[in-house]
Amino acid sequence: MTTTQVRQHPALPTVLGLGVLALGLVLGWFAAPIAGWLAGLVDATPLPVPRLPTLIESLSLPWTLGILGGLGLVGGAFIAFMTVGEAPVLTVADDHVEHQQEEREVWVERSDVGAAFRDKEDLVLLGPDGGLRARLDTDTLSAEKVQEALTRHGWPWHDADPHEQRFERWVDGRPGFTAAEHEVLRRRLEERKDAAARRQADADLAALGLVARVRDDRVQVRRTAATEDARGADR
Repeated sequence: MTTTQVRQHPALPTVLGLGVLALGLVLGWFAAPIAGWLAGLVDATPLPVPRLPTLIESLSLPWTLGILGGLGLVGGAFIAFMTVGEAPVLTVADDHVEHQQEEREVWVERSDVGAAFRDKEDLVLLGPDGGLRARLDTDTLSAEKVQEALTRHGWPWHDADPHEQRFERWVDGRPGFTAAEHEVLRRRLEERKDAAARRQADADLAALGLVARVRDDRVQVRRTAATEDARGADR
């Protein structure tokens, strides 16, 4: 079976690590003048001048370069290591996709997907009824390569959610949602920065026939086609 694998650019960890190192060196070069400026700024107020700016101002250039450059080296190495360890890998075939990130692996069958598109840093796969099938982290992967891999293998790619116009802003307590739906939507908003909790909230919403996303720290939500049809039949 022919597959296409998308990985983050191998130079990315090095670039990020060197960027942090460079920041440390720049701060080390200008540390004493900046500290002196801050000390003078505070000295012009009734507040006492903190000891740290005065101490940094008294250090010679080799000391500030050594200290902050060393911290930049350690920080850069840590960032590079974390970037490699947390990097997602997307494998695309004609009949399925696999997503691997750290110890988590996800397999999605092509027959379960009706639309694929990128939403910010995520690859979103929707079921034939418009329900959320998977939301996969592709933050450090090339958006162009992800799209190219999926279209090459015949996946239904879209530039945006094909159900975009059906989203509405959710407000806690707004009529039209059950108490259970409000509870899960509330959890989806509160836990949006916790990846594992967000995935669980998305799964719980999918079971209720809802799809949610966050825009400007507000939840937007829509119902799947099957749920809309069922609600219409009940009226």
